[in-house]
Amino acid sequence: MRITAVIGFALVALLCGVALLLLGVVDAGGGRVRAVLPIVIGSGLAAGGLLFLRKGLKR
Repeated sequence: MRITAVIGFALVALLCGVALLLLGVVDAGGGRVRAVLPIVIGSGLAAGGLLFLRKGLKR
């Protein structure tokens, strides 16, 4: 059950991270400087999601 929870949280973080990253990239295409924050947060969430997913699948 614990491994399933880790994998579930990792997938949610990965999905949210990719969505924020794409939102920031699309916003940056319009020339907005504010797009840096979603890109940074999205990258962090996506990287964290991948790390936790790898950790959960290793077990």
